[in-house]
Amino acid sequence: MKKQNLSAFLSRYATPIVLILLGLVLIFCPDTASALISKAAGWGLMMAGIIVAVAMVVDSNWSVSKILTVLVLAGLGRWLMTHPLAWAAWGGRIVGLLLLLRGIRDFTQSVFTQGRALSVLTAVLGVVLILMPMTASRMVFSLCGVVILAVGGGMLAERIWEKKNGEGDDPNIIDAL
Repeated sequence: MKKQNLSAFLSRYATPIVLILLGLVLIFCPDTASALISKAAGWGLMMAGIIVAVAMVVDSNWSVSKILTVLVLAGLGRWLMTHPLAWAAWGGRIVGLLLLLRGIRDFTQSVFTQGRALSVLTAVLGVVLILMPMTASRMVFSLCGVVILAVGGGMLAERIWEKKNGEGDDPNIIDAL
């Protein structure tokens, strides 16, 4: 295969194939994505703590609040890196608590039977998320995986159809992805 043909093949089909693979990973391994995001956030917090510490040393501007900021950022970042699924677990608990409070508020303010039924359903969903916090994280990443898989599959089908019909050979067309 010529270098130009290989480059054209990769530019047309690599993105949809990578999207399909990413979608499959998110569908079947949602905790992996959650752990990756948590580790990235942990590294970000650690770096922020280091930057604040360096700025504090360079400026010779020592204060208790800056020292506490460095310690909290570095400590939280380190904790997230060593406990990568904690972010998703606490996120699920927080979402559950917010749903529970929303359900209680809607129940007390609603005058219609349908509104009260929906508020009870919201409160029950909140309790479930408080008791099973990882469910929210897994569901969100799995749904994102389904959407990414559908987009990648659609792109691949469109590009195969264009190639079969002789369309899409113009290299001056700007591609969205």
